[in-house]
Amino acid sequence: MQYVTWIETQSAALLKWADAHLLSWGAAVQGLCIVLTIVAARFLSKHAAAWLSRKLQHIKPLGIIRIHASYQEIFFLIFMLGLLWCANLTAQAAALPDAILKTVAILATAWGIIRFTSSMIESRFWSRLIAVTLWIMAALSIFGWLTPAIDLADRAAFTVGTIRISLLLVIKSLIAYSVLFWLVRIFSSVLERSFRKATGLTPSQQVLFNKLANISLYTVAIIIGLNIVGLDLTSLAVFSGALGLGIGFGLQKVVSNLISGIILLMDKSIKPGDVIVVGDSYGWVNSLGARCVSVITRDGKEHLLPNENLITQTVENWSYSDRKVRLHIPIGVSYGSDVHLVKKLLLEAVQDHPRILKEPAPRCLIMGFGDSSIDHELRAWIYDPQEGVSNVKSDIFYRIWDLFKANNIEIPFPQRDVHIKASATHVPGGDE
Repeated sequence: MQYVTWIETQSAALLKWADAHLLSWGAAVQGLCIVLTIVAARFLSKHAAAWLSRKLQHIKPLGIIRIHASYQEIFFLIFMLGLLWCANLTAQAAALPDAILKTVAILATAWGIIRFTSSMIESRFWSRLIAVTLWIMAALSIFGWLTPAIDLADRAAFTVGTIRISLLLVIKSLIAYSVLFWLVRIFSSVLERSFRKATGLTPSQQVLFNKLANISLYTVAIIIGLNIVGLDLTSLAVFSGALGLGIGFGLQKVVSNLISGIILLMDKSIKPGDVIVVGDSYGWVNSLGARCVSVITRDGKEHLLPNENLITQTVENWSYSDRKVRLHIPIGVSYGSDVHLVKKLLLEAVQDHPRILKEPAPRCLIMGFGDSSIDHELRAWIYDPQEGVSNVKSDIFYRIWDLFKANNIEIPFPQRDVHIKASATHVPGGDE
């Protein structure tokens, strides 16, 4: 009954205010002034945004905090607020009615501040949700309805064990954690840039310190958020036990991958830029994440390998302690070939390639005498396996083919002689 009486009182006061201020010529003039202000602000903001875009099109944006709002929207808010307050001051100086102008100017100012603040959030959904929520609170405060609304939201509650959950608690939690996580992202971005600029840290150490900093920041933000909303941490003991049980059964793989990722970063066995082979996945490491490692193949496919696999399985790391990789290129020639000339031509084929190292020097070996060929193996070293291995072999095979053609070296291929033996077929009942 208390809230019903309050609502009836506020409704009567609102109707009385509307009768006194809205149903008059002064209200019509103020309304027309507001409409003209909005039209003028849109016109001016369009041209101002176009002018600023031309001035800044060759300038790279700097800064940590980015405003996710268009130039036209920012200029519209600035021009509209300026014109509204100028119109309000002019009406006051001329002793004209200004109640509607002042109310609209105050609300527009609150909306401008809130919109500018929420535009720093990248997500459009969260940005608009926070902006609308804060603007409603500002409007309630301006009209003196904020305290009753807070009291009403606090009464809409239910209890789970010893924890009392109300609508006010949910709203406070959403606002608090939205602001805290936004601040965490800003600090995380600052720390990430600092780690990247630190010349004394390896790529693995940079990723490790960045991940540990993010975990620490989010942990601190969660604890601060719980204190802000007024939850007693001791009352969450049952929830913490259930969460631990859930991690033990359902999230053990996630936790295992997280711990494996930290181990990989600490022992530096895998780092961005390494060329690795894990099972059927071959490529260079693009990034190390909390759950998986991104490996990009030569085909442009990105394989996301769980961190646990790189700890428990055998991993070929072509660039772990040394980036040099030796190529093995088998070649067979016919028995009528001059093996000394073949060796000279094979070494010539690799020595001309720009990616083949001079030291260690390429080598050519006879590996055995096959059924139809003398089997050679050409061995050479490269230093950049991340640029591909098969393409180097292909270039060398093309070069070997041209050299063998020019020097009449034959590459044999298997041949089979098929003998068909004819025999007399006996037909029962026939003539012998």
